Amino acid sequence: MQKRLTVDISAEDQIRMRNALPWGVIGRVMRILLIQVLELVETHGEVALGALLSGKITIKDMISERRNDGELNRP
Repeated sequence: MQKRLTVDISAEDQIRMRNALPWGVIGRVMRILLIQVLELVETHGEVALGALLSGKITIKDMISERRNDGELNRP
């Protein structure tokens, strides 16, 4: 049985979301992000959660780090 998650966002963020993400993929993107955050916290503990919540680490940081390692640049 699937459950719903409701998250409050600003009107500006809703407009950005509508412009950036095609209809039909928003739920999938949110599920993927949630699963990845859960895995990060389960692997690294509360330090990872603190880093995310404080803004000390972002998805941009994670992508840049992987790109420097060459993982995202593979053909």
